[in-house]
Amino acid sequence: MSEVITIDGPTSSGKSSVGHLFSANIGFQFIDTGAIYRAGSLFILENNLSTADENVCAKVFENLNVEFKEIDGSQRIFLDGKDITEKLHLPQVTKVVPIIAAFPKVRELSKKIQRKIGSLQNTVMTGRDIGTEIFPDSKLKIFLTASPEIRAKRRYEQLKQKDLDISYEKVLEEMLKRDEADSIREASPFRKPDDAVEIDTTNLTTKQTVEKMLELFKARGLS
Repeated sequence: MSEVITIDGPTSSGKSSVGHLFSANIGFQFIDTGAIYRAGSLFILENNLSTADENVCAKVFENLNVEFKEIDGSQRIFLDGKDITEKLHLPQVTKVVPIIAAFPKVRELSKKIQRKIGSLQNTVMTGRDIGTEIFPDSKLKIFLTASPEIRAKRRYEQLKQKDLDISYEKVLEEMLKRDEADSIREASPFRKPDDAVEIDTTNLTTKQTVEKMLELFKARGLS
């Protein structure tokens, strides 16, 4: 039986960078479930499908062929055998992901994908509902958080490389809207798992955060 460690938290709280390094330290595979939603959204955009039609979007996720591969120490995401890693954070994808990910049918289908992946081998899985909805029986749940200002700064540094017109103020505004929308959505609303250990990464480096997580990992007898 595989072990799944869940890491939940809002946008740019450090889930991906921390989760990837943490998983490498403990020998687990790393899965960022946000990439699944982004991969489906990219497919929908590239095939000129409606982002407003829940049934159309659900059909895409029902047949989504997404793979996570470690190549030269970094994770690459493949869709139908093609490396789409560099496309996942394009502005147009980022814009529609919250819309598509909010559809109940899409979330249910994504849950099946996530559970299947996690059942195959030991996994560190990050997202917004992993500890509450996907693997509620996980032996170790971590909730990463940080101040909105710090999260927006981190996100801005990522996005400005692909979108020269983006501003920090705009990133902060959209992040706060996304946080609110995720917390009130009908399907799998974003919330901290009751039994999760919260780590505030506002003043922590990635390495310091991982060290705290490794201590928890050992304390739970998972090593």
